[in-house]
Amino acid sequence: MFGMSSGAVDKIDVRGSREVNMALGGYNYNNLDKLQTFTIPEVYDEITQFVAERDPKTIAVNYSEWLPLADGISYTSYVKLQKIIGPKYSERMVSAENVILDFVLRRTTREIGAQAHVLAMSRQESLRKLRSIVPGKTSRGEAGVNVLYSAVSDRSVTRSGNYTLQRGDFFYDNHWYDYLGYDVDTKNYGYILRGGETQVPDFIQDAFETAIAGQWIMRPHMRVGMTAGESMEAMIKAMEDAGYVYTPFTDNGARDYQNVQRVLATTDKPSFSIDNHALGNNGAEGPSMGPFRTDSYHLKIQENHFFAFEYMINVNIDERPGFPLAFNISNLQIITSRGVENLQPPNEEIIVIH
Repeated sequence: MFGMSSGAVDKIDVRGSREVNMALGGYNYNNLDKLQTFTIPEVYDEITQFVAERDPKTIAVNYSEWLPLADGISYTSYVKLQKIIGPKYSERMVSAENVILDFVLRRTTREIGAQAHVLAMSRQESLRKLRSIVPGKTSRGEAGVNVLYSAVSDRSVTRSGNYTLQRGDFFYDNHWYDYLGYDVDTKNYGYILRGGETQVPDFIQDAFETAIAGQWIMRPHMRVGMTAGESMEAMIKAMEDAGYVYTPFTDNGARDYQNVQRVLATTDKPSFSIDNHALGNNGAEGPSMGPFRTDSYHLKIQENHFFAFEYMINVNIDERPGFPLAFNISNLQIITSRGVENLQPPNEEIIVIH
């Protein structure tokens, strides 16, 4: 370690001299202090020699074209480093993005506790909002929900934020919650009973059961040590073996749904897509399994990996021919040495609103 005080970081085997530490810290920049025992840039020869003696094939530096988390070095420091190590070794500089991700994504017990706490608070707030819906009064925008099916209203009408939720509406809340930097990407489902109903209609409940079954089919195929690409391939196969048809999404809602319509027009099987992306307090940076996240397929799943267990299921229903019922199942969970474990209750129920 060159620069900073000698006690700044523990367990560093090789440390620079006091002189080079001071120089990197800004001391004697103009070589005017005669009391100092070093001059600049001559003192940097210590670093130059250190690198040359080890003759590294690659030198990882914290810059990245696509990952803000790993893009920390300033332009001035980058140029300074090039001058110190010389042109031969400057050509061997590579992005440290993989090293940084490998370190940052290993969660501590304290981080796990913080994430679980945020998920619990978020869940209570989400359920409170769903259960406070008043049919005929609460708008879709006020409730923060997306209507998937309505027994009384047209699909185009229910997409308006001003649409008033009615009895017979089936929906989910797209609940994002950020506290202490920890994100939540959880979706809870609700249904407003119509007059004479005591439970969710069978066609909705059956389709929902088909949708949530996916999380148990995919669950065994996300393990520590697998790359995101290996996990994605295994999950697709498992879902197809279970009778689902793969309709990969491009993250373009209208176009993706049109593709689902084309495919399901020729089969009674449900279709699926996967978007199990990294999440937590680092955004979606890390190993992610999704057809539009191939840039992270080479990354390995680390112990205590936070991720949004998110996937999409589409089911044909007789009540709306040509317009499959589209589910987005999502909640944040963790992958440990024991496999996928729950940090919050998985999607298993539809909240009934009277």
